[in-house]
Amino acid sequence: MNTVVIDGPTRDKLLAVGGTVEIRDESGALIGQFTKLTQIGKYVIEGEWPSDEELDRRTREGRRFTAAQVEERLRKLKESLE
Repeated sequence: MNTVVIDGPTRDKLLAVGGTVEIRDESGALIGQFTKLTQIGKYVIEGEWPSDEELDRRTREGRRFTAAQVEERLRKLKESLE
């Protein structure tokens, strides 16, 4: 992964906004997004966890996907974010 070093005032601006921030150039063109590292991996889990029996049932009856199908789905998701 490449690294871009920013100055203090830019860092302060990015961190002050919170959440995900769009990074744009002076013409308004979207360059990318910034998300604070501390926000990565946070999930809110609502409701109850499924029982072991429910997980077994889902495994038996659930849809299965090949590696190629998963890769294609991920590729499409990535394209939709660009």
